[in-house]
Amino acid sequence: MLDPLDGLITKQDIADIAASEDLILNDENRISVLESMGSIDVQACPGSGKTTLIATKLILLAKKWPFQCQGICVLSHTNVAKDEIIGRIERSKTIEAQRLLSYPHFIGTIQEFVNRFLAIPYLRSKGIKNITVDNDEYVKVARTLLNNGQFAWLRGTLNGLGAPENIDAFLRDTFRLSTNNGTDININKVPKAWKKNANLQKAHAALARLKQYLDEHGIYLFRDMYTHAQTVYSENASLGILVAERFPYVFLDEMQDTQKYQDDLLLKIFPLAEPKLIVQRYGDPDQAIFHGVGGEDPNSSYNGKLVEDMDFVINKSHRFDDKIGKKIRGVSFNAIFLETELSEDSLRERTQIHANGQNFEHTVIIYRDETKGNVIPEFTDIVSCQFSEMHKRSDKFSIKVVGAVGNEIDPEKHELKIGHYWTGYDKSKAKNKFKESAFIEAVHYCRQSPSVDWSANYKLLTDCILRLLRKAEKKDEEGRYFSATSMRELLRATDKWDCYRELICMMLGEDYQIDQEFWDDAIRVLLAIFNLNNLSAEASEYMTYHDEIEVAGAEQNIGEPKESALTTLPENIIRHPDGFRVELSTIHGVKGETHDAILVLETKYHCFDLETMLPYLTGDLPNQERPNVKLRDNPHHSAAFKPNKKFMRQLYVAMSRPKHLLCLAVHANHITPEQKASLEAVGWRLRDLALCEGATAASSEK
Repeated sequence: MLDPLDGLITKQDIADIAASEDLILNDENRISVLESMGSIDVQACPGSGKTTLIATKLILLAKKWPFQCQGICVLSHTNVAKDEIIGRIERSKTIEAQRLLSYPHFIGTIQEFVNRFLAIPYLRSKGIKNITVDNDEYVKVARTLLNNGQFAWLRGTLNGLGAPENIDAFLRDTFRLSTNNGTDININKVPKAWKKNANLQKAHAALARLKQYLDEHGIYLFRDMYTHAQTVYSENASLGILVAERFPYVFLDEMQDTQKYQDDLLLKIFPLAEPKLIVQRYGDPDQAIFHGVGGEDPNSSYNGKLVEDMDFVINKSHRFDDKIGKKIRGVSFNAIFLETELSEDSLRERTQIHANGQNFEHTVIIYRDETKGNVIPEFTDIVSCQFSEMHKRSDKFSIKVVGAVGNEIDPEKHELKIGHYWTGYDKSKAKNKFKESAFIEAVHYCRQSPSVDWSANYKLLTDCILRLLRKAEKKDEEGRYFSATSMRELLRATDKWDCYRELICMMLGEDYQIDQEFWDDAIRVLLAIFNLNNLSAEASEYMTYHDEIEVAGAEQNIGEPKESALTTLPENIIRHPDGFRVELSTIHGVKGETHDAILVLETKYHCFDLETMLPYLTGDLPNQERPNVKLRDNPHHSAAFKPNKKFMRQLYVAMSRPKHLLCLAVHANHITPEQKASLEAVGWRLRDLALCEGATAASSEK
């Protein structure tokens, strides 16, 4: 432990910052986390204010930081999380907080840290000056090389993979990885032609030449940089000590999404047992639905921990009330006892959002094959009836329908996916898949978004401007293309940061209509901010004015058994006659989001996910396999019925998104009478579409 940091933050400091930053910090767990000056692991439940907690601690440290040349290192898994932390610091009323945004401190993604402090300096020491780390650029250059005569045979074998996107996917996976004998090239899917023994060695040699050319010309995949960083450590035994001295205090955010190769490197850089180093890790293993993505192994140093292994567990949420919290507890794999942190006044205010000033009725919609198409219309009607007219008209009113499996339907297989409930759903057109061809398309897209998520829209426009700088060949002082971080540093250094932020706010806001005059003025300001003159034809075309994207007119959901007044809009959005919009998405697509209401659809991946999870929702099965837990005598309880971590974590993420209304949809064949009774006993309302249809028919006959 470093003596200058021991006891640095006091309870009085916490009370003072709570007053100055308008925070409520009366929870003992949060106070203990803020006070802690040792290496700790924190599990924070959905809606617990994890980012606020991290930002608050950073501000407290900034006020008393005793070192001039040693800094705090804050690493996150995504740019969104990084930008959220930076945004909290920028909005802080504490003057000292701004120190965190410059030397000697660092706030960035794990990827940015690895690039900046390890991999890129290492590559430059090898004589490689112009370095580009970008998967898209890598694939673009690699495909150009494949047209060269020396790679003709290799290109021919890759053509056997089929569509161009399959070849691109193959190339994106050709990163270098560390082995006992140095490095090798990763190959996920072996082309058919390579499976002949005579071709395999030839293929590896050709791929090695291609990779060597890209290396020598400074074109790398993101994943390559971790391997080069591993090499740095193997060649420099003292590097770990130097990094620990440079950053004696480390925050690791979103630990549940960290892959094993990232975690292995982080544990080398920032060893948890190092007494001169403070490493504080934050996340939620219950929400670990991204770990292991892309065939990578998930981390185990954090996600493998149970609740009793955590140093601190924050189980109080200000997103939802106890009625939702109690329903989610059963699918918390770590068996976190979720509670609400909403005050009595806040809970009373929430009843005003309900159409009749009552509590929301969380509903399980039960359907059959012939009424599957009625599930989403039924949900939208439930939303329409339960929310007040004023709240439904709010720009911030946000409704989602989600399912675990959303890819393309194969009519030859027995499947259950989002598209079976709504035939207009197309995963490739999901919001997070949006790809603009011109900058103005992104601005229109942000303004048409059904939910107001300023940070996500801000990031989208920032990414577009980074693409403009790349198209305009604008580079930093070291000859590298700009990242979000280096662009922000440039704007601050040139006193243009405030002007840039104001321009983005104007583009995202509703105060100005986007017409030719507005667009010309906005682009003139943008180009002046970055001193962009004589744009290339490609960059000029990217900034050209276009009319607003046409929204599709009303159309019925083809194949839907119940005639619906719902309107299908682009990008998997449905409009209700009341005017509010409903967005369809995969569960992975809503991770980290908050909505007013959500419907979780049952889908199938080997087995039906909600059917598998029902015993946990009813309380018939415990969250984890524990020897001291005795299961009740029930035919569903067997040794084979163990918690499915994947399904449980996905359902936990989905069910913890809404603030007010939670609904599920399950097939009638997958729920027993006993389970129906148990669900009603724990507060669910059941809505059987067959009974609803029967009641409607009987009423019509009368």
